[in-house]
Amino acid sequence: MKLFVKISHHRQTGRLRPHAETSYALLVFLMLVAGLVLIGAGGGTFAASTTGGGAFNVLAVVEGPRPTSPAIITSPASGQTFATNPVAVTGTCPKKSLVKIFTNGVMVGSILCDASGHFTLQVQLVVGANALTALPFNTNDEAGPSSPAVNVTLTAPAGGPGFSTELLLQSVNYYRGSLPGQEVVWPITIVGGTAPYAVNFDWGDGTSDLITRTTAGPFTMSHTYKKSGGYLGSYPLIIRATDAAGRTAYLQLTTIVNDPTGAASTGKTITKTQIQWLLIWPIWVVLLLMILSFWLGERREKKIMQRKLEMASS
Repeated sequence: MKLFVKISHHRQTGRLRPHAETSYALLVFLMLVAGLVLIGAGGGTFAASTTGGGAFNVLAVVEGPRPTSPAIITSPASGQTFATNPVAVTGTCPKKSLVKIFTNGVMVGSILCDASGHFTLQVQLVVGANALTALPFNTNDEAGPSSPAVNVTLTAPAGGPGFSTELLLQSVNYYRGSLPGQEVVWPITIVGGTAPYAVNFDWGDGTSDLITRTTAGPFTMSHTYKKSGGYLGSYPLIIRATDAAGRTAYLQLTTIVNDPTGAASTGKTITKTQIQWLLIWPIWVVLLLMILSFWLGERREKKIMQRKLEMASS
């Protein structure tokens, strides 16, 4: 069976099609309707997100403005001398802030300020002079005002293995945020000492991990919390290391674990639907701008052709 198909090409008339035939009004109307639908769907999506449905973690952390008052170390007092490590550091702080403790400008620990506006944690001093300072931060790493340093001294051990500045634990992060059931990864660095190293992680939820490191340097350690933490979802992470010579190191950090349902008051989560909605909006704007640019270009082309016709007829 033969089929005879005739293809008819569009006839080129050299005449600009009127705007009525390109349906710009209809296209703009459809885009506006789509925009209204997006607004309605987006509002419902973000309202529903407070129930935690389908949420995944970006950072389940405490958010807040930059602290406006300083964190002040009340103990130890300036002039004290210590012969053992670690040392308890206590003080006052802005409520819900994250407090970093430094000795000689190096971070040696972090903790979440409690509901009464106080903090207490153990920190490792270095042999010799230690200028202890405390700084409050929000989770955007914006620091509050500083307070005067507390100057203390750690005497060298009388001999034999013990604590030493030759072995230190450090981290580029002072807190990590996660959700229950999701893995949180901590970057840790061993500085100095003599390999091998025994490193113990007390995760603050009743569990701990003991590992061996054959070399100094950076490494990562991961843990999964089954439920949200205590005050504002916080867990203290205490890391202890011992090297082959018997030297010890200590570092206390903060992990914040919140349920998605607690995000409105204690953290921030973003759902997959919300991210899809946030991605659709730029596409909608680009399409609308394309329609407007085509319309403006067609108007310009029409004016140019009209001028040419006028010049040709004159």
